[in-house]
Amino acid sequence: MEWRCEWCGKPHEENDPPCDNCGHGTYERAVQPVGPNRSADGEVHGGSVWVCQDCGRQHQRNSPPCRRCGSANFERERVADTDPMADISTSWRDIIEPKYVAGYALVAVVLGVVALGAVGVVPLPGFDAGGGGEPPAIPDAPGSADTAGGLSLSATEDAYVDALNERRTSEGAGALTRNATADDAAAYYNKAIVAARAGDGSGPERDAFQRFGLACERPSVVAYQVAYDRTGRSVSDFDSEAALASSLVDSYVERGNRFRAAEVGTVGVDVHVAPDGSVFVTYVVC
Repeated sequence: MEWRCEWCGKPHEENDPPCDNCGHGTYERAVQPVGPNRSADGEVHGGSVWVCQDCGRQHQRNSPPCRRCGSANFERERVADTDPMADISTSWRDIIEPKYVAGYALVAVVLGVVALGAVGVVPLPGFDAGGGGEPPAIPDAPGSADTAGGLSLSATEDAYVDALNERRTSEGAGALTRNATADDAAAYYNKAIVAARAGDGSGPERDAFQRFGLACERPSVVAYQVAYDRTGRSVSDFDSEAALASSLVDSYVERGNRFRAAEVGTVGVDVHVAPDGSVFVTYVVC
């Protein structure tokens, strides 16, 4: 593959966006596969990974949001060819010296107090027991959030959950219950992506999902774009909201995607139609 999507990293034969996995509109030249690479002389060199610029977690693909902090700010970095312990001059004998032991004890105390503050046991400035502050405002994204092609997008979202649950149940993933808070989180994320693609926004904020106070600690976020114009169709070609919703779910499944596991069995969904007729879908599973 000579090209791959800048957003999710899926390889493509040609430079013909948008990506059929995530809908992103820009491709980049493909690089060597992630992981160790072996040169002609047999020497193994480092590969590359995608690193979250907010928390440092490494990812094998450029597929935001970050699994640790929710940030969408990834950058590719080379894996070091050298032993990461080579530059550490402190020996194990040094570690057990009193000055180090005292330092470790102090760090343990500080971390313990911070942890208690995070769960609300000890009141600390800057910690909000309600989940990290007010949720971010849902952006005004170009296109339509209400109706498109004579169809109600709100009714389409209801039908989408029904179609999604039918598919999940058939594959043993379990049905999900619609949740208003998850709906708000999905609407925020989806419309932030639409606004960013249109050049009117910077994308979702890294701590947004923490601030929504969702029912789970690690929500699964699924976001993708369906460009019907590439198949010669449009939203107006569907005779009902249920037909459009079923097509949107089919589009996700037909790309070979698997359904995410749910912690508490809730889901929120947002469907937005961009000015060019592309349909952006985001659903959040807890």
